[in-house]
Amino acid sequence: MAIPNGTGSTSSDPTSNQVLGNIEKWIENRDLEKGNNLVVALVGCGNMGSAILTGILAANSVEDARDNTPISHIIACTKTKASASKVYQASKDCKAGDRLAVFYDDNLKAFQLADIIILACKPYMAEEVLGAPGVADALANKLVISVLAGSTTEQLKEFAFKGHSDTKGCSFIRSMPNLGAQIKESQTVVSTAGLEAISPKYEEAMKWIFQSIGQYTYVPDNVFQVAGVLAGCTPAWFLTAFDGILDGAVSEGMKRDTATEILAGSMLAAAKMIQNGEHPAVLREKISSPKGTTIQGLKTIEKGGVRSTYTDATIDSVQHGLNMAKK
Repeated sequence: MAIPNGTGSTSSDPTSNQVLGNIEKWIENRDLEKGNNLVVALVGCGNMGSAILTGILAANSVEDARDNTPISHIIACTKTKASASKVYQASKDCKAGDRLAVFYDDNLKAFQLADIIILACKPYMAEEVLGAPGVADALANKLVISVLAGSTTEQLKEFAFKGHSDTKGCSFIRSMPNLGAQIKESQTVVSTAGLEAISPKYEEAMKWIFQSIGQYTYVPDNVFQVAGVLAGCTPAWFLTAFDGILDGAVSEGMKRDTATEILAGSMLAAAKMIQNGEHPAVLREKISSPKGTTIQGLKTIEKGGVRSTYTDATIDSVQHGLNMAKK
């Protein structure tokens, strides 16, 4: 593992040049017919980028799978040396550490070496990252996977290729993982727009990446923003309800840690039953016995307009995302 400096050539880390040299040498000598031969560059190592990196490294750390994964090497890119050091420290003991290089302030070098680029930087940085000199040529015949909220593939192409219709064989795919990626439980949504343009090998690698952090669902591009809200925003909404229920339990005398354990288990059970085919409304009716405590609580919830508030929150979030994409 290494932390090269801005040029990717020297570092205070004594293994820097060795790791970089090993990756470059491996790329020169790799057999393109084999499955385990792709290099991924991950641009941005914040919460989501770090979760994706952790998932890929974990999948490459399993002995039996180590030489059978579609991704062989990973290059993590950060803006600053401090961020690079943080990524390095968090990953240095991983069994797949020999397959990871950490660059800072040198996205171009990573783009040149990689086959697949995952954009996980802040959305406002996308134009700076993709519009930098040399990037358009470096992206030729490669796959760019975006996890950026509010950024359409057309915008990303505009940033990289300055409006030229010739994108040099580069394909862009839009996706939205969620908070669960941190524990390999992400429900990632992936737009089908552009899938027809990528090779089976790249698509297989993309699926593997998303499976390394959870599960994925393909959705048509015209409802991608809706799906993105369902996957990315709703955990925060659920947690708001969760916190309110906890406050009620504590006010009635229960310890917060005990209430948290019980409530989390209840939510998990309900989610699993829905995944098994139960309809939410039917489940709600099954629990609501005549003159029971559940129906009394539901009356209070309905009186507060919670259902319509969640409906409005969904619509407002979708519209906000669509407006972001227009800017």
